[in-house]
Amino acid sequence: MTTFHSLTVARVEPETRDAVTITFAIPDALQTEYAFRPGQHLTVKARLGGEELRRCYSICRSRSPAEISVAVKAIDGGRFSRYAQNDIHQGMALEVMVPQGHFGYQPQAERRGEYLAIAAGSGITPMMAIIGATLATEAQSRFTLIYGNRSSHSMMFRQALADLKDRYPQRLQVVHLFSQESMDSDLLQGRIDGDKLRALSGRLLDFSRFDEAFICGPAAMMDDAEAALGSWEWRRTAFILSVLIPQAAALSAPPGCRPRAEP
Repeated sequence: MTTFHSLTVARVEPETRDAVTITFAIPDALQTEYAFRPGQHLTVKARLGGEELRRCYSICRSRSPAEISVAVKAIDGGRFSRYAQNDIHQGMALEVMVPQGHFGYQPQAERRGEYLAIAAGSGITPMMAIIGATLATEAQSRFTLIYGNRSSHSMMFRQALADLKDRYPQRLQVVHLFSQESMDSDLLQGRIDGDKLRALSGRLLDFSRFDEAFICGPAAMMDDAEAALGSWEWRRTAFILSVLIPQAAALSAPPGCRPRAEP
């Protein structure tokens, strides 16, 4: 389905110096169409300089059926992302496609699971929806998030993650890694790659306890993470990977998923 509807911007909230969360109001008549599985994305359409542009952005939250939010991070040369930063404002209307995509997870109230999320940079966006919905729906489940950024100042959803941790102190563990900020422990310094995950496995986390892993970020990070995780024994060994493409890329290569099950 490629249905677009005109939605009104309810709020634009800064996340970092170069990232914003845009919340759209959903009219009563369209709420069924915009119901989504955590991890899916929206395609937003606009005309800039006489040219129609379409960009995919992951859904980061939906506080009620009457609204839906995406996060947009500005990138070098990104016409639409700069437009979102500078020109999109409360009250304006944008053409927004109904939710799409296979990446993600539909929480099940009766399930009790141990989940792992690995995200770098703006790869955190779909994870926010997945983690929040899972912890709210599956009362016995737990989530561990490994989240890589350049620094704490460039980290998206800093306050939202802190709020989730306060709400679920026994069921959410967050491990922050910073590549350009000094940390007390070398273990938490650097980028997410295979060596870093193996170090975390030896000193901080027991990866064998997880039922499923969700990975989203740059392709190189995802390949390293998948290779490292695939070398360990898992209870269910289900990897769900989301390809994070540059936001300036053509719509012909939208975010997708590559489900994997290791033997």
